[in-house]
This record gives sequence, structure tokens and C-alpha cells, in this order.
Amino acid sequence: WYQRRVREAVVSTQSTGPKGELDKVRQYDCCNQGDGSPGCAVATGHVHTVEYPNRDWTSYFRAKKRDRAPSVWGLDCEMVYTADGMELARMTVVDYKGGTSIDMLVQPTARVLDYNTRYSGVTEKSLSKVTAKLFDAQKALYKLITVDCVLVGHSLESDLHALQMIHRNVVDTSLVFYGGGYKRGLATLSAECLGRIIQSADAGHDSTEDAVAALDLMKHKLKTNDNVKL
Repeated sequence: WYQRRVREAVVSTQSTGPKGELDKVRQYDCCNQGDGSPGCAVATGHVHTVEYPNRDWTSYFRAKKRDRAPSVWGLDCEMVYTADGMELARMTVVDYKGGTSIDMLVQPTARVLDYNTRYSGVTEKSLSKVTAKLFDAQKALYKLITVDCVLVGHSLESDLHALQMIHRNVVDTSLVFYGGGYKRGLATLSAECLGRIIQSADAGHDSTEDAVAALDLMKHKLKTNDNVKL
């Protein structure tokens, strides 16, 4: 069955006890079906992820110190499931004004088990003629940014691990807008704060759209909260 995440969700506001506790049920966040329901999608094989502590950290790269003014960039990556876990399939970097500086597809190293198209927007066809590898994406990013640059994104730890990169100057909107005991989705935040609908296409997410949304969320935060400084 297609891998699905389970979360705790409040589905009833009716009082169920003397203290007015809310009734909770476990359900899948991809289709909102209850725990134990049939899978909402199928794949030809099982998929898995590699836990971060098991990664080879010595292969991770860092940006270089350069004699130029630091800048702010929006970053978003799309990943696919491979025999070695999640691997980078697309990387997008936008400048502070939202202009696209890098947008490239990347051919995973290991055999692809699931293109995760409903979320990644990547298909077998779109990668069929791609020759760029992870190193090419790393090289492009290495040339663009410096160690002092600020990377803005949503759940950036996933993007940085996919890029096998270590960078200290980051702004993660999933943490800036953290609330209610869980990370809020980028699409939800975009709709509430920016009045902008994203991630609505049947073809999956668009990393350019997501990178711009994360950057604009921080601009919105700066305009509405004097205590936040970028």
C-alpha cells in the first residue's frame, strides 16, 4: 500500500466526559480516512525513508565565505522514493523578489520506487531525459549563495538533507508559524496569511510556487510583527 502518515485529529467537539474532553480519532492526513481503512492509492512496491542519524554526514557540503553582500533566497526541493530512501528530484531557488534563479530537475542515483507525483509533481516522463545529478544541483547552489546568505523555506530540514547540505542561516516558516502543537502546512499558511491558494494542481506541488510562498510568508510576518527581524 502507498505509504501514508497518521495523525491525531479532533473530529468532534461534543463533550464526552465530565471535564468536556474532545473525542479524538486517528486518521490518515492524505485522504482523511480512519485508521485501518483500505489504502487510497497503490504502488508497485513498498517505499521507505532513511533516518537522518544514519546519513553519511561527511558527504554534506557547506557554502563558501565570499567577499560579497549576503542575500536572501527562497528554497524548495521535491523528492522521490528510491531504493536508498528519499532522493532529490527537483531544486528551485528564488531571489528576494520571487524571481527564479535556479530551477532544475535531478536524476536520482538509486532506482526510483515511487515518483510521489501527487506531492512532488515529478513523473517518470519528466525525468526520463534528465542527466543532472545531485552534484550538479549542489554545484549550482554553491556558486549562487555564500555562507552568510539566508535560506527561507518550509520544513527546510528535508530540503537540506535532500541536497546533503549544512547551512546555519535559515528561516523555516514551519517553525516561525508553528502552533497548536504541530507544524502547519504551507498551503494552509499561504491561504490564511497571503490569501493565495497553492498546491491545488492535480499534477502535484510546484517547487517554484512553494519557494515563493515561503518567502512571501516571511515578508508578511515582517510587516505585521515588529518583533520579528530577518
